[in-house]
Amino acid sequence: TLGISTLFLLSVGASDILGPYQGLENKRSIKSSPQNPSCVMLDFQDLPAETVQLITYGAPEYSTYLAMGLSGDQMTFPAPGQLVTAHYALYLDDCTFIESSRDDGEPFSFTIGEGQVIEGWERGIAQMSLGQRVSMTLSPDMAYGEAVTEDGVIPPNATLVFDVEIMKIE
Repeated sequence: TLGISTLFLLSVGASDILGPYQGLENKRSIKSSPQNPSCVMLDFQDLPAETVQLITYGAPEYSTYLAMGLSGDQMTFPAPGQLVTAHYALYLDDCTFIESSRDDGEPFSFTIGEGQVIEGWERGIAQMSLGQRVSMTLSPDMAYGEAVTEDGVIPPNATLVFDVEIMKIE
């Protein structure tokens, strides 16, 4: 018997793909918002499936006030059916900058639990409190998996790193 292997790249437009990726025109912008963090490249060899890693920003050795401010209120967590508004910056795991809602000035809003965003955001955002800002690393299966965006900006099976801050929960 003759075995035939075929690789299919799923191509979807920005309007067809789950959030938060929006295909913003600011990607790789020269004039990036000073609110966007710098990226530190890490080697995520064989990141385990279903990885949603949250690291709250802060440097208590420098500023307890800053560290507390970035950890959110630790009381108000989003529940299914609530509208969550967040600012984000998106990077590939090699520190390639993709886009930022801060550059656009418009935060991203979605209703948690309604399948409007990728699985990693559903799981990660649910663990964050109002005002919290984190670095969220998602394994490919928690991000866009084998899908590739129509514009080719997010490649298939990409590990994604988001800088996310919850601005509002309604």
